[in-house]
Amino acid sequence: MKSILFFLAFPLALSAQTKIGGQVQDTNKTVLTGATVMLLDSNYQAIREVKTDHLGKFMLSLDYPGSYYLRSTYLNFRPQEHFFRSDTIARPVVLELIPESKVLEEAQVIGRAPRLIRKLDRLEFNVQHSNLSALNSWDILKRTPLVMANGSDLMVRGSKNIVVMINERKVMLTGEELKTYLENTSGSDVQSIEVITNPPAKYEAEGSTIINIKLSKSNLYGYRGSAVALAEKSSTWKQLFGLTQYYRNEKINLRGTYNFGRGTYARYETNYVYYPNEQTSWEGVMDRFDTNNSQNSYVLSMEYTPDSTWTVSGGLNGYYGPKTYGTYVVPTVIYDSNRIQQSSYLTTNDHESSSETKNMYLQVIKKLNASWSINWSSYFTDHHSTNNQDVLTALRFKDQQPRDTRFISNNGNKNRLFSSQVDFSGKVKQLGMEFGGKFSDVTTTNSLVFTDDESGKLEHRPDKSSEFDYKERNVALYGSLDYTWKKWSWKAGLRGEYTNLKGIVSEPEDINKQDYFVLFPTFYMQYDLTENQQFGFSYGKRISRPSYSWLNPAKSYYNRFSYFQGDPRLRATIVHNLNLTWTKNNWNIDLFYRFEKWPNMEIALQDNVNHQLIYHYTNIKKGQGAGIDLGKSFQFTERWGMNLQLEGMYNENYFMGTDDVLHKNDVYIGNGNISSSYVLSKEAGWNLELGNTFTSPTIQGPFKITGYSSTYVMTNRKFFRNKFEVNLSFMDIFKTEIMTISSKYADQNNFYKDYRDTRKVNLTLRYHFGNQKVKSNNQPAKTEEQNRL
Repeated sequence: MKSILFFLAFPLALSAQTKIGGQVQDTNKTVLTGATVMLLDSNYQAIREVKTDHLGKFMLSLDYPGSYYLRSTYLNFRPQEHFFRSDTIARPVVLELIPESKVLEEAQVIGRAPRLIRKLDRLEFNVQHSNLSALNSWDILKRTPLVMANGSDLMVRGSKNIVVMINERKVMLTGEELKTYLENTSGSDVQSIEVITNPPAKYEAEGSTIINIKLSKSNLYGYRGSAVALAEKSSTWKQLFGLTQYYRNEKINLRGTYNFGRGTYARYETNYVYYPNEQTSWEGVMDRFDTNNSQNSYVLSMEYTPDSTWTVSGGLNGYYGPKTYGTYVVPTVIYDSNRIQQSSYLTTNDHESSSETKNMYLQVIKKLNASWSINWSSYFTDHHSTNNQDVLTALRFKDQQPRDTRFISNNGNKNRLFSSQVDFSGKVKQLGMEFGGKFSDVTTTNSLVFTDDESGKLEHRPDKSSEFDYKERNVALYGSLDYTWKKWSWKAGLRGEYTNLKGIVSEPEDINKQDYFVLFPTFYMQYDLTENQQFGFSYGKRISRPSYSWLNPAKSYYNRFSYFQGDPRLRATIVHNLNLTWTKNNWNIDLFYRFEKWPNMEIALQDNVNHQLIYHYTNIKKGQGAGIDLGKSFQFTERWGMNLQLEGMYNENYFMGTDDVLHKNDVYIGNGNISSSYVLSKEAGWNLELGNTFTSPTIQGPFKITGYSSTYVMTNRKFFRNKFEVNLSFMDIFKTEIMTISSKYADQNNFYKDYRDTRKVNLTLRYHFGNQKVKSNNQPAKTEEQNRL
């Protein structure tokens, strides 16, 4: 009788109070007591949650008129979601949950195609349980929509101003170190990759785009784990062995992961420089083989929830590679204008490097009441690396006596960073509010000790050695408001950042002091045309500060005729982003425009007098790009599906050339990713996936970079009641990931062809042990950390 009265009185109660109520039941109409019902806003942000009573009923208050989601979860049942608008609800909501199989395996549903999800401010590429999970994190990142890889550099919409984060904490690595770290992070640990092209005000203003790699967490109670073994054959062999263990009860969630990798890494390059004064071309072949037989990556994390209002989490993660070594033998031939050999030289580069990174963090989240919460997080990062090389050059120049020269360079780099942030979030009636502040302090030291035999014997060269000390402090405050009215959603934010820095260089002697304050506004708007169709607009201002190593003006020599040099006077890049989005069902369309003032990047400059090729990190005048992104998922049959992501854009860079003339480099770019998956056998969990990633030619300052494509095939099958998995992958089947990077204008004419040994066969074996049955659907709270290296 009480149930009948409840349902009859519901419409009246709803009109009198801004509330929504209903009942949770299973497919047999049996009510579910203690089920969790969560209320989320139109941006899919959690507002509040309740448990159903003994009759399976619930009641939730609505803060304002507008669009909402209801999400219901219950032990051993599949989650259920319901979209509604407050002005159209006229009856109780009945949420019917479907029971899971009695032997449901968590994280064992490997084989579906990756899912692409468009959100208000980001694109989420969900790869958990897909065939891509068998790859390493770097290979998954290369296949993420909007993300393109140029060697060890990542680009989004033609820009390299990218911040990479893991679980919203920045990875304190760049370039080759980041690539190596992600290559040794198992793809099975990756839940999804978020590409945030217009980050909200709560994120640090650093970087034009944020790439956030979200690692999966266990939803299972008790102990469980997985072991993985990987063998990879390209032109060399590589192996990876990993162990992940979880333990969880009502209050504690623990995780420990350790991966050990070893192998030899190959890279093939041919280079060309034309010197106009003598009309000679210098052509070399550099095949690089670097061996690293001890690559150690680890994650230790703990989350403690004493009650529903407190969450305390902390952890340690890092990477340790004590020794990477190799010897490059690089022949270079010098031809005259008639293609007749004049001279030659042979470079032998014997080198060894090491790298270690440790990240420690602590986070406390407190729910003050039903509407407000506070989030405090702090972390400390310590990074050390060395790079030592002994370079011998055998010179055989025309009209000169044969002679040998030698130099030794020892590079050391240390970075330490501390950061602490406080965030408040809540609602006041119909208005959502978020505000907070952050403080960070970084110290970095770079040392270069250079020795050569220019005097006839090996001697220390103080004029070519250098010490670089850099300190930077950053203080930031931000606030944002969001409001939803009927079908409209708005969000606006403002972030202010004060930066104080000091860099001291010993050779050439220089002191660089700067302090500046910049405001960064953001704005988002979304309109729900229908339940499954949305239109949106966003604007954001960003900054890209140079990495600390790029500020060091010391010359880091690759060989006698080539070196890298930073710039202590590098300017921060200011970036403006505009986006128009339209989403309908599985269609995602995004029109974008980006303007960059003083972009910083690496360019090549050839010294035609001293016959040297200088890789210089510097600012160019400006850059801009505009285009369209198109994404669509297709499901042709129950077993056959396809994901499509295409991008077309125009990109231009303005740079000051060696001839003191402002040059324009522009290009129309088309790139994309197409993948198709087919279920060969549901019973055996046997799946097949075929995919291709491609891009047309692009640019970087004065560089023109040719396009490439990469085709892959992978298959995955499960055995022994889904506890044992085998994945076989064939990557870059046609060996088409080859790029030519060239610079040709005025008196500059040089290029190199680069192939990073990407055609390979990958065999991955994975075994799951411990408890694999779902016991809880509760989701751990997310954490945040942003900073810059």
